[in-house]
Amino acid sequence: MEDVKEPRSLLDVAPVMPVISVRRAADAVPVARAITAAGLPLVQVALDGPTALEAIARIAEEAPDVIVGAGAVTEADQPERARAAGAEFLVATTGGAALCAAMRDSELPHLPGVTTAAEAAGLLDAGYTDLVLHPAAAAGGLRHLKALAAFAPAARFCASGGITAADLTGYLAAPNVGCVSADWLAPADAVRRRDWDRIRRLADVALKLSTPTVTTVRAL
Repeated sequence: MEDVKEPRSLLDVAPVMPVISVRRAADAVPVARAITAAGLPLVQVALDGPTALEAIARIAEEAPDVIVGAGAVTEADQPERARAAGAEFLVATTGGAALCAAMRDSELPHLPGVTTAAEAAGLLDAGYTDLVLHPAAAAGGLRHLKALAAFAPAARFCASGGITAADLTGYLAAPNVGCVSADWLAPADAVRRRDWDRIRRLADVALKLSTPTVTTVRAL
């Protein structure tokens, strides 16, 4: 079995793992600060646009108290570029061999993504136990997580994709879910209007809906 840098603490840092996507890199820092002001210590910046790496760099430099990571990692060249920008962890939505190798080479804590039980079993064989289930809702939601518990009982998941605030408590109650990826905390209209207080309130609601205790872990 290949030696894998296993991000055991990554699922345990907070029950909600915020995902942000910003058009202007300059907005990344106030968004991240608004979220962490509510008590959530980490933010993942989705690598879904041309400003994502600059957004990571700005958070790393201007808000060093925030644990910043790269989310929606899909390409093998992204892990090293995210690390160079200042990312402290990686969250992927797929789990192909080339991408996993690139994430391991980055030496950052990371979560590969799966959709099916077969994919989860394959990554368990490769030495992983902590994974991302994506897209969680489209894959079958809580029913699918129950099936995964039967076919891949050693796996723990960050549930991601299609999950709303109303679903949060149910997903976190699943025994094989460590955290939920939340992409609704920084709505585009709130960012556009620079309504940082609204973002803080949404993060506060998400935190109150989640029952596990948040534990800030500086060194993942």
